[in-house]
Amino acid sequence: MSHRHQNVVYASTQSTQGEQPKLFIKIYQYQNCPFCCKVRAFLNYYNIPHEIIEVNPLTRSEIKFSKYRKVPIVIANDVQLNDSSLIVSVLRTFMLRGDKINLDEIIRFYPELKSTDAKGKEKMEYSNRYQIMLGEIDKDPKQKEERIWRQWVDDDFVHTLSPNIYRTPREAIQAFDYFTEAGRFNWFERFTARYGGAIAMYLVSKGLKRKYNLKDDVRESMYDSAAKWVSAVGKKRKFMGGDSPSLADLAVYGVLSAIEGLDAFEDLMKTVPSMKPWYDRTKDAVKHHGGCTNK
Repeated sequence: MSHRHQNVVYASTQSTQGEQPKLFIKIYQYQNCPFCCKVRAFLNYYNIPHEIIEVNPLTRSEIKFSKYRKVPIVIANDVQLNDSSLIVSVLRTFMLRGDKINLDEIIRFYPELKSTDAKGKEKMEYSNRYQIMLGEIDKDPKQKEERIWRQWVDDDFVHTLSPNIYRTPREAIQAFDYFTEAGRFNWFERFTARYGGAIAMYLVSKGLKRKYNLKDDVRESMYDSAAKWVSAVGKKRKFMGGDSPSLADLAVYGVLSAIEGLDAFEDLMKTVPSMKPWYDRTKDAVKHHGGCTNK
């Protein structure tokens, strides 16, 4: 199967993976999708060379090869991986065990679980989604902590973000200005998204507020979640991973980086000031590929 597309960006020009198994990666994404940002944070932290294919959210023609219609989608060594947390778990497992086991075999550790919700819509989950498969019983409390907080990002924290960036019509337009500037839109699509999309998402955000039981002032829910995170990291650790970011640190940073530059992000950093030093340290570690020598 060919996965060649235009609008490809070489996001890393040099590999420093050392003796680690080679990974050849394409990521199909929206630039400001929190789950895509999470995967990019992981790839950049470990300095894994990858090509970025920006998907047009209106046509999604770039991912017409896939039955799975969400992003991110990663093609790793010609193997398709879906779901941001699964992508990270599979790739990290391969980095640690790829000399003994290939990607196809690793994926078998994460079987698909199909279910139907109350509305009859089919849902896809993955068993062991947050587990790094090291081939032995994992009794390390640090690994357990990492898994718990990686899941918290997907189940809790990320759901506080959209209702905040679309909280008011003005903020919704600000968000769409930001997203369409970074994304793959022509001028007409950008104009349409700026107003039609912004108003639509402003209305959708009200439903998300109810769905995820957020407070009347959704800022408070976001602040509470952020405070819970920095409290868990504590004052004695630079990161939840200790002296270097764990996968949980990268997940929280990744989804939050999607809204950097927007009012919601600035308000969060001012209201929960202990979040900013951690965020800046993690951003610096990702930018300078702090994990490229970790094994």
